[in-house]
Amino acid sequence: MAIFHYIARNNEGTEVKGSVQAQSRLEASDQVRSQGLWLLELQAEAAPVHPMSQAQTHVLKPLFGGVPLDALTNFFRQLATMLGAGVPIHQALHTLGNQRANPRLRKVILEIRESIVAGENIADAFDRYPEIFNPVQRALIRVGVTGGLLENNLRQIADYLEQEQELRRLLRKTTLYPKVLVFAAIVIPQVPPLVLGILGVQGGKPANEVIWGIVWVFAQIGLLIFGLWAAGRILTQNRAFRWTWDAFKVSIPSIGFTLRQLALAKFARALSALYNSGLPFTQAVRVAADASGNEYLSSAIKPTALKIEAGLGITESLESAKVFPQMVMDMVATGENTGEVGTMLDKVGDYYEEEGKVRAQQAAVIFGVVVYLGIAIYIAFLVIQSYSGYFTGVMDSAGE
Repeated sequence: MAIFHYIARNNEGTEVKGSVQAQSRLEASDQVRSQGLWLLELQAEAAPVHPMSQAQTHVLKPLFGGVPLDALTNFFRQLATMLGAGVPIHQALHTLGNQRANPRLRKVILEIRESIVAGENIADAFDRYPEIFNPVQRALIRVGVTGGLLENNLRQIADYLEQEQELRRLLRKTTLYPKVLVFAAIVIPQVPPLVLGILGVQGGKPANEVIWGIVWVFAQIGLLIFGLWAAGRILTQNRAFRWTWDAFKVSIPSIGFTLRQLALAKFARALSALYNSGLPFTQAVRVAADASGNEYLSSAIKPTALKIEAGLGITESLESAKVFPQMVMDMVATGENTGEVGTMLDKVGDYYEEEGKVRAQQAAVIFGVVVYLGIAIYIAFLVIQSYSGYFTGVMDSAGE
């Protein structure tokens, strides 16, 4: 008999925490639901922590336990298609699991399939992997299972992930030019010694020495970037650090405003998907706030759910968060008055995304120019230093 700790919501929307004893997750979830509660999270009480297990949880999983966004998008899209064709979910998961190229995703899908075959609820089976499936995905699956709209909600998840991919592609595209400039700044200063070495002129260097120098510089940069990335992934597991870091990011002049817009675009998209799928608005707000990817903004938005539960209007409640511009509030007010809140939230997402894209492209152009000027100054310094050394040598030779 294991002890399971749960987080749920009662009929009034109040968050409830507790624990139950059960033989399995399925039995534990049934006990919670029999109390009239909406189950949000269910975790078995942790066994005695082994140092290796702790390292795996806090170091290896954050660094290497994720799944690429495109792999998740394809999985949800294909699963929805197979369910729409009438294929039983356990068979669809077996087929898709064996087709996945990503070993982590393949293992998780097949484990979910085994849990479903053993009688576990589909939503509970997905809930066991929060490091793979985020709160928005799990909430949409649970609502889909409860309302008989699983296929539709799986398509919504795929659409939501595709929009997230588009934002990421935009950021990669807009930062490509500065990356190329940095690459050129490392390689170009090494070309003259290489050419002089090939021509046998004084001041040249052997080709293997030049190539090794370039490789070593890139290796150092790569190790530095990996170290910063790894440290960030590990440190952001701490909520207080994540809040501080996210607050700093959105406070950076110009760049912070763009990051804020992109985060709020994620929030609006997630809220629209959750609300349109049938999740109560207050619960949708809480889940969508986490989907923004910014702990600082999330902590400002979540309290609005309590105000809505207390009877305050949606527009007035969201306005109290003080993170949305007046134009967005006017759009939400229109949606609230016409009963088209979900549609208006989609339009809010469009607005934020378009504004974020424009500002991201502008920031990339400005950043590229700054990097270009910095590299130009750096190369000018190298040229002056080279000629200075050359003329100093000439003068020393003339003096002798």
